[in-house]
Amino acid sequence: MFADRVREDRALAGARPGIVDEWLSRWRDNRMLRVLAEAGTKLFAPGKSLYFRLGQGKYLALTGVRYCRVTCAKGVVWVTAAGDGRDTVLTPGQSLTLGNAGKVVVTGRGESSEVKVRWD
Repeated sequence: MFADRVREDRALAGARPGIVDEWLSRWRDNRMLRVLAEAGTKLFAPGKSLYFRLGQGKYLALTGVRYCRVTCAKGVVWVTAAGDGRDTVLTPGQSLTLGNAGKVVVTGRGESSEVKVRWD
């Protein structure tokens, strides 16, 4: 009458997903999350660039930065990269190429500063 639990667990191991497996399958099936993930990969893909307008004291923080170029288009911007012992001030037309910085903070130093970030 009693079931052999070890044998039953072995037989049903592939048929019964655990809590984590169930959560992951629901996450993969969620349409909104799929669309957001695809948009993120397109947005930060090589060859893409973003423009930002920063006012006095306003900043832009980027995390997970790998191989990007920060270019000042207007005004003056101050660039700080994690792992780099120096800060860089960029004026219009100047750019800074960052390798594997991880976290980058770009701060506007004038009334209206514009910066372009391009992933190479």
